[in-house]
Amino acid sequence: SEKAQLAKAVADSQESASDYDLTRLANTVEGFAPKPNYIVKSALDMELIWCPPGSFIMGPNGNNNPAHSVILTKGFYLGKYEVAQNEYRAISGNNPSTFKGSRLPVESIEWEQIIEFCNILNKREKRNIPEGWFFSLPTEAEWEYACRAGTTTNYSFGKQINIKIAHYKTRNEEIRPKQTKAVGSFSPNPWGFFDMHGNVREMTLDRYKDYSRGIAIDPWIKNGGERVERGGSWNNDYVYLRSSERSPPVKKGKSNELGFRLSLKREETN
Repeated sequence: SEKAQLAKAVADSQESASDYDLTRLANTVEGFAPKPNYIVKSALDMELIWCPPGSFIMGPNGNNNPAHSVILTKGFYLGKYEVAQNEYRAISGNNPSTFKGSRLPVESIEWEQIIEFCNILNKREKRNIPEGWFFSLPTEAEWEYACRAGTTTNYSFGKQINIKIAHYKTRNEEIRPKQTKAVGSFSPNPWGFFDMHGNVREMTLDRYKDYSRGIAIDPWIKNGGERVERGGSWNNDYVYLRSSERSPPVKKGKSNELGFRLSLKREETN
């Protein structure tokens, strides 16, 4: 059962904690001390939030994806919001989105476009970011770590969800969303991230593959099925918005339900 999986994961985590002093893990690189946030000037002052090294229980998401302990030995920055259309246009010069609006999340976007966005940023911000750091996407584990923000419930704001705290497909057709909503329309999670649940699904670096059992250290699934998308969208039922929910793309190619969140991390992973 999920409760048994969770209990085992917690026990494994406690047992492994002695092997890693999480307060000692590298928080500095060649004199660079991470600050609570990072401002991407060339992307209209896009704000990223620092996520320190740490550990958490990832999952469960079905029998093949059990709850398991994850240790992230490197801190990283992650976008406070999903990348908005005005930010994307400022870097790429275009806007592929179906639903147009400067502060709506960019969507109807493909993997290659996301990577090109990151590559352009890496060139434009080269003088500002410390050597060895790169703009990319979060891994699936990094995404869930930031989404949970220290919580263990279905959602970062508790066990239940409602339309006052997230943008998703409701059963009431009269108030069912017809499109995306401006980023930051709802309250943030405990670490200050907005729209981790709903609005648009968010692309991660990982390929879809069943979780390995046991403790995972800095996991990144490079080979497998389609790339994993997280967080659910305006057109997904509430169960797809859970912190642990993982699924490959509903359909290949562009989708007006798919966007992304920018990450700044220590090594190039794209």
